[in-house]
Amino acid sequence: MAGGAAAILVISSHSGAALARTSEPPAGVAVDFGSTKGPLPRPEAHNNFGSLNSWPQQRADDVAFLNKQGLHGQIYRVWVSSPKAPAESNVFNLCHLETQSCDLSILDDYLTDASTVSDELLVNVNPTAFVEGKRPWKDLAPMLELIIRSLKEKYPRVTYIEAFNEPDWQFHGEQRHDGHPAEETTLQPDGLYGYYAPFYEAVDKVNRGLRPADRIKVGGPSLSLMDPKWVKPFLDAYAADRNPRKRLDFLSYHSYLAWDDDYQVAKPYKDDLRVVASQRKILQGWLKERRLDQHLPAFITETGIYPGPSFDDTDPRKDYIRQAAAMATYGYLYANQPGTRLFNWNVRHRVEERKDQLVTRTPNGPLKDTFTPYGNMMLMQSKMKDTRVSAVAEAALEGDNGLYAMASKDRSGASLMVWNWQHVGDRSHRATITMSRIPSQLRHGPVRERVYRIDQTASNYFGDPAKASLQLVRERIVRLGKTYTETVDLPPNAIHLILLERA
Repeated sequence: MAGGAAAILVISSHSGAALARTSEPPAGVAVDFGSTKGPLPRPEAHNNFGSLNSWPQQRADDVAFLNKQGLHGQIYRVWVSSPKAPAESNVFNLCHLETQSCDLSILDDYLTDASTVSDELLVNVNPTAFVEGKRPWKDLAPMLELIIRSLKEKYPRVTYIEAFNEPDWQFHGEQRHDGHPAEETTLQPDGLYGYYAPFYEAVDKVNRGLRPADRIKVGGPSLSLMDPKWVKPFLDAYAADRNPRKRLDFLSYHSYLAWDDDYQVAKPYKDDLRVVASQRKILQGWLKERRLDQHLPAFITETGIYPGPSFDDTDPRKDYIRQAAAMATYGYLYANQPGTRLFNWNVRHRVEERKDQLVTRTPNGPLKDTFTPYGNMMLMQSKMKDTRVSAVAEAALEGDNGLYAMASKDRSGASLMVWNWQHVGDRSHRATITMSRIPSQLRHGPVRERVYRIDQTASNYFGDPAKASLQLVRERIVRLGKTYTETVDLPPNAIHLILLERA
């Protein structure tokens, strides 16, 4: 029963009563629990805090809630020089070469909270004043060394340094969008690497004083998209760099949209999310051409379907569930690209509600301990088992719209997420799920089946505040055998999680 103690039933292995009704013909989903496809990617463990001034009064409670819910992070991305935060919190204004000291007290609560919610921190460092020529170039490398050393000493979970944040937009694209010629912009694509080199030089010096297990990794350049006009010159310069101590531990970029050559017309990925499905293959080709390591990790450090203040409906209620289903779909598409890590964006956005994982915009202000549909989708992901198995939605997609599935297993049981990504479409699907080669520990004896659901009313504060938490819509005892069939009805953008564990 939704939101409360569920009735416990004993049923046979092929009973698959639907949870809702739809006129759509059945669409098959085939799950083979006898297969093994490696560790299940964990996008829910890769997340972002907004900048220092993004809902700071809620942050400590948010951290406690996320940890309690099982959403402790593997890597959280944090900001120490965001142009959207107060200048007095910019780390470049907190550190002084003359005294070789940093006063990080204004950042302490922020970075302590992040260290409490995540095993590792990825710190975004954006040297805006240096790129714009407002501070002397000669100071960049020593300033970065001082900043990174100070951060690591005080916050040992600092593991990654990410150089820049959308420099292709901040120093070039935005100016082009406003009508400036390319040659008059602050930065050209072939000039970006020159500002990256001081980052690896600084990290190298800091790492010399650290144990191997504690050494920092450095990468970037956190482009607004995987744009060949920017990635290729950056990789060209890295390949040509003769410094034997050069390093690029990861390449980072964002996944929202693409621009035309003049930065006048945007093409959002939400029109067809499959545009990201071949990114790893394309990147490997670029790396191979330059004789660089084709296994270079790619960090997608921001992702979503609503870049900036964009939306589908002015009333955000439908957009909240669209964001949840879209992020599940992004997770699926990047999970099929080895060496790629998807980061969620973000816990509470400073101004844009569709990106929130916790309910923030209400008449009474932000709510405590309450997920949005997006946050509940991440909670679903956290309940999945550890080893990915084959799960194939057999119905043909219409564009990128249709059924998607991810399944996994481990010693504790088996799991399946299935969802109907429709974006603004209105097609429902009835999914007939056939689970074969059920894990041996589940074949004999009673098994507890739990089914969770996210849709326009379930697990959705904006549809029904009484059902804001992740809704357990069915719990029962089943006997599986080698094959088990389940039927679920999925209206547009609805998401189901099925958990099977020994009773």
